[in-house]
Amino acid sequence: MTEVLTAESLARPSTFAKPAEVYDLYARLRRDAPIARAEPRGYRPFWVVTRHEDIMAIERNSATYAAGDRTVLLPEKVEAIYEAKYGDRNGVKPLTHMDGGYHRAHRSVTMDWFGPKNLRKFESQIALIAKEFVDRMEDMGEACDFSADIAYWFPLRVVMTLMGVPREDEAHVLRLTQRLFSPADKDLKTQADEKAAPAPGGSRDVFAEFGEYYQGLTEDRRKSPRNDIISTIANGVVNGCPMAQREMTSYYVIASTAGHDTTAASIGGGLLGLMQFPEQLTKLRSDLGLLNLAAEEFVRWTAPVKHFMRTPQEDVIWHDTRIAAGENIMLCYPSACRDESVFPDAGQFRVDRSSNPAHLAFGYGPHFCLGKFLATMEIRAFYAELLPRLKQVELAGDPTYIESTFVSGLKTLPIHFRF
Repeated sequence: MTEVLTAESLARPSTFAKPAEVYDLYARLRRDAPIARAEPRGYRPFWVVTRHEDIMAIERNSATYAAGDRTVLLPEKVEAIYEAKYGDRNGVKPLTHMDGGYHRAHRSVTMDWFGPKNLRKFESQIALIAKEFVDRMEDMGEACDFSADIAYWFPLRVVMTLMGVPREDEAHVLRLTQRLFSPADKDLKTQADEKAAPAPGGSRDVFAEFGEYYQGLTEDRRKSPRNDIISTIANGVVNGCPMAQREMTSYYVIASTAGHDTTAASIGGGLLGLMQFPEQLTKLRSDLGLLNLAAEEFVRWTAPVKHFMRTPQEDVIWHDTRIAAGENIMLCYPSACRDESVFPDAGQFRVDRSSNPAHLAFGYGPHFCLGKFLATMEIRAFYAELLPRLKQVELAGDPTYIESTFVSGLKTLPIHFRF
């Protein structure tokens, strides 16, 4: 008997290994319970918001709905560990966990660097990296696991290059990312644990490992700055002072993880969409001028970031339901990306969809994703290289998905192909 998912199911990582069922749950909640109470075992209760217009309204009103009180869904026992160690139940303190002037001051450190004007300087470099990975795919013959072999590694190489991280350290950063974003996925956890250095007395804190790794690079860039992200962060000034160590480590974490994990999910999910809707593959291959629209559709379709939490600072009412100040609200971005009121054919994958600026996969408001332009640039570059060379592609087995309540996408995508 198939389990019927409920709002509480959104706290279970294994739920996101079954995306079709999750989207069915979102559709039911949008229709029947746009504000739903969830009280999953092992977690503090929260409210679930699934409609596009409601999520936009909450994100727009950052003065009322704080991001930093409870930013992502974590088990109570994990929150207790972070509270004891950092004095903050969220653990780290990246931009996503900040509010108000504190957020604006830290965001300004890299805002220009991630802007279109600066990133266009790297277009040719990103195109060369795309060619390298499409060449790698061709060298594999006529079969590969597109997600594990290609889609994860291409955006990782891009962001590590832009960060200024040595190529030989890429695999280490990927393992740290998997431990951070997908700690409950048994396959990824096993791979990461097998390759991680043993820690005296038990498991190591992944945030501490990120900090240790970037410490040497920070010292180097302070002595000899370059045109890379590490130099920008290492020498960043916030309100006239050098950035605090915790905030700096958190900045590195979000730049090196969100900078590739979500893009990888979109690149892999985009290819799956093209295989599931072959007429769209034909359309895109015949007109690469559609790549700008297609890149946005890949992101809308996959919506890798499954939620962020917001906390009202005063009592609010949504759909005749009172939510008290201090309670928490889960914003379900994938649900917004399939909301029928905004996308009448939301369940269709369309590379020429023109209404995609309305999708919320990159968030909205003050916390709109800083790496949005980079992500779509990478998707365009990769498919601009792949599609003219790809003669045929089809599934060679069932895709599998990462078990994670926060960032999830394809874990495996076995394909047969011909160049």
